Amino acid sequence: MLKDMDYVYAVYVNKSFSKAAENLYISQPALSAKIKKVEEEIGIPLFDRSSNPIELTTAGEYYIESIENIMNIEQKMKSYFNRLRDENLKTLNIGGASFFCTYILPKVVQEFKKEYPGHTVSLLEANADDLMQCLRSGIVDMVIDVEKKGIPKYFRSYAWAKEHILLAVPAALEINEHLKKYRLTFDEVANGHYLNEKQLKVDLNAFENENFVLLKKGNDMHQRGLKMCKKAGFNPKVSMHLDQMLTSYYIAHNGKGIAFVRAGVARYLESTNKLYFYKINDENAYQNIMLYHKNLESLSKIDTDFIQFLNQRSLSDI
Repeated sequence: MLKDMDYVYAVYVNKSFSKAAENLYISQPALSAKIKKVEEEIGIPLFDRSSNPIELTTAGEYYIESIENIMNIEQKMKSYFNRLRDENLKTLNIGGASFFCTYILPKVVQEFKKEYPGHTVSLLEANADDLMQCLRSGIVDMVIDVEKKGIPKYFRSYAWAKEHILLAVPAALEINEHLKKYRLTFDEVANGHYLNEKQLKVDLNAFENENFVLLKKGNDMHQRGLKMCKKAGFNPKVSMHLDQMLTSYYIAHNGKGIAFVRAGVARYLESTNKLYFYKINDENAYQNIMLYHKNLESLSKIDTDFIQFLNQRSLSDI
């Protein structure tokens, strides 16, 4: 009953047979047949198919808990043997989204190697969903990314930094003329002026009739953006959904829609007059930047060296 556990776990993670089948590169009927076979062997359903999205039954919850225990043991075994194999190689593999791999991690790695010249660091760029799969499979040892929900219990995480979420609005939009006392220039964001407590925060309902570009469902910025809009009393008009925050920034820069962006983006990109930025009057207008890694008992020396190194620095130091 456990030989098909990867299929069951994929349905649990994706909360959808169709999406799980797509990610597994098999047909939905084939996936449904495999799940049905497991359920017949157990003698009881694992999923409540009447709910949307689908949910686990009591038996399903126990099955998933058992799978995660097995995965945890498997991960410990892999980590142990990998640590023995790589003891002399001293290589750390770090995963991150495009923004982190382009602007933040290179400097972090450069400074880390100054303190630990014998260590080697490799970076892997991937989208949010793929990053956690890479961490689970051992392709990377750590991931630096925004806050996520539903992280498996055999991972450890902590908030390394916190950033404000700002609204990036194409400067050509007429709405900016009505909000002059709220708007910020690129340079005012880059130099930290937006952190001034006297800087006014805008109510999102001022943008109710404008077009938005959002990150895809499952991304923390997507969840926060929708939550803030709904709290302001409207559902945003979304022209497109994207994988990367940096892409949404450039689409806003090209005048194609309003985007939610991390304030830190202005520290790394070229100054522009094609955007105005706004602080948002909502307690959800911030985002934690997290470090995800394996259980502490499976960390190597280079892992612990990097964690200690990162703990001694803030995002503003990078």
